[in-house]
Amino acid sequence: MTRLETERLTLRPFVSGDAYGIHGVVFSDPEVCEQFCGLPWTIEEVRHWVAYTHLDTRYGDVGYLAVVRREDRVMLGLVGLRPYVAAGIIWRDDPHPRFARLEMELTYAFGAAFQRQGYATEACNAVIGYAFRGLRLPRLAYAVHVHNVPSWKLMKRLGFRFERNLRPEGYEDIVGILDNHLFD
Repeated sequence: MTRLETERLTLRPFVSGDAYGIHGVVFSDPEVCEQFCGLPWTIEEVRHWVAYTHLDTRYGDVGYLAVVRREDRVMLGLVGLRPYVAAGIIWRDDPHPRFARLEMELTYAFGAAFQRQGYATEACNAVIGYAFRGLRLPRLAYAVHVHNVPSWKLMKRLGFRFERNLRPEGYEDIVGILDNHLFD
């Protein structure tokens, strides 16, 4: 995946030296992990994840990027584009699906100290631009729990529209969809 620059941020592929930084701001914080990956991870798990992520983004058009503040190179979090099988989502336009859909999601996690400062909005807008202009993806779609208020507020700022997930209990409640209107 490509390197992206914004006014305040550098979004770049992870390298092995990032394991401790991303562990400290994302993967060791129970509150951040609750919404992103479940339970906190050990540093060894994060080292393996960084190695995998490095290879994934090196040879692909999508993946996770480290979000680093340009002025001081501090690791703030991560953002990325990830394909997933949306088996846990039942769409309003297809309430009895024969097959699960393959979707592309915009994913992100920022350290608690870096939230509510516009970093997530800035990073996500850069990735959306890459997804829609560079990759020409038709849309981004993913589910989020109704109680994850910061996440769906961010999705709203980014222009996502919302649908209720018709899937039975035990799945995420809200589906955010952002259509690519650049080529209409």
